[in-house]
Amino acid sequence: MAVIVVIDDDPIVCKMICKTLQDKDYECHTAYTLSQGMEVVRQSLPDLIFLDLSMPDGNGLTWMDAYMETPSSPEVIIITSTGSEKSLEEAISKGAWDFIQKPVSVRMLHHLVHQTLRYRKDKGTGKERVALKLPGIVGESQSLHRCLQEVAQAASSSAPCLIHGETGVGKELIARAIHANSDRHGGPFVAVDCASLTESLAGSTLFGHRKGAFTGAHTDKSGLIESAAGGVLFLDEIGELPLDIQKNLLRVLQEQRFRPVGALQEKRSDFRLISATHRDLNAMTEKNAFREDLLYRVMGQKVFVPPLRDRLDDLNILAGYFLQNICKQYEMPTKGFSPDFIPALRAYDWPGNIRELIHCLENTVAASREKPILYPQDLPPHIRIRIRSGQFAARSDSTAAGQSPVMMDELPNAPAVSADEWPKIRDVRKQAMDIAEKAYLEKLLEMSADSVKELCRKAGLSRPHFYALLRKHDLPPPKKGAGQ
Repeated sequence: MAVIVVIDDDPIVCKMICKTLQDKDYECHTAYTLSQGMEVVRQSLPDLIFLDLSMPDGNGLTWMDAYMETPSSPEVIIITSTGSEKSLEEAISKGAWDFIQKPVSVRMLHHLVHQTLRYRKDKGTGKERVALKLPGIVGESQSLHRCLQEVAQAASSSAPCLIHGETGVGKELIARAIHANSDRHGGPFVAVDCASLTESLAGSTLFGHRKGAFTGAHTDKSGLIESAAGGVLFLDEIGELPLDIQKNLLRVLQEQRFRPVGALQEKRSDFRLISATHRDLNAMTEKNAFREDLLYRVMGQKVFVPPLRDRLDDLNILAGYFLQNICKQYEMPTKGFSPDFIPALRAYDWPGNIRELIHCLENTVAASREKPILYPQDLPPHIRIRIRSGQFAARSDSTAAGQSPVMMDELPNAPAVSADEWPKIRDVRKQAMDIAEKAYLEKLLEMSADSVKELCRKAGLSRPHFYALLRKHDLPPPKKGAGQ
């Protein structure tokens, strides 16, 4: 029997969905907050979760990874009454099975559950794929795992593939991984940086030219499309291609034929196209900056590469991997990290992603000179300033929200506290009160036999205030049975 959990703060919606599913002999559980939902998911090990976005204790999207990482690895369907295109894109990129708006009809509900569970069954009974060849790709985070699942799917096909991700996330590495694990792995991998192609030379670079086709064409020259025959043509930042070249490329994809500049006869090239972009190609088509017909041709399969800020769990592995390579490149002994080095890296938002991390470590190694251990003080100044600015902002926000202030010496790479920076007594008092408050709540939660109503009565708290305090101190809600 399939197990389904509905996480929604509307009891009527929960009751309607559960009643409908129980009529079909599914086991159904409900939760009215995200934190309560986690407890229910861990206990019931569901196959499928219906998840609302707008919840009392946060946005459902921020909890998706945590739900999907539980032992049963459930599928997730987002249900919301206020969905936006941005929410839809984020939900799908995070691995949601579907995204639907309320109210949901009974027929639609049955169809979704049937399709999702059938997919889950097929996924579980399918043949296991041989381990992927992933040169240069390291990490163990859930977001990278989802990306590599898409890589495996793309590698099993010869259809065009579009890789989407921010600048610096490693889209070319992903393209090479798709090629290395595909049937075309023995063929060439030809990479083209479309952003560097000038409009006047783009046609010659891609299609080649004949002698005398234009000033400076002293000999015949093969284009990159011809060079990619039997392998992969990788167009990095395809959104930068001039519109005229887009038109010609569309015909090549349809016919597998092209004509070099100045030639009378067409040539044939059997290649697979893999494209990459950091831009919103759909928005570009609306502005006539990208051909809509070409968009449909290049996005046969899609792979989303997560930004580094969504892979912070991989920072330790990534930093160690790149540091070892850098030390080897410069023929120096491998260096290590101080205990506060990785926490300092995690405090930065990495707008330049993996590429920025590599450059940062190169500069850090240079700054550390002969020292065998890297410290946060060795990081480039602009990164140290950005980290410190973010910490000051977080401190101000927490103080404004009534939360305990963070002491200076608790921050990564914090300087010694001077007399001018000595904390005020009211801040110390507030911090002590927060510590006592958290200890009190932990003791209160040990009375698991009591109902939430009884716990609130003993503490002299309203139910909303009680749950607000649990969220403030990052404490789990009462175990199932105490909230009834």
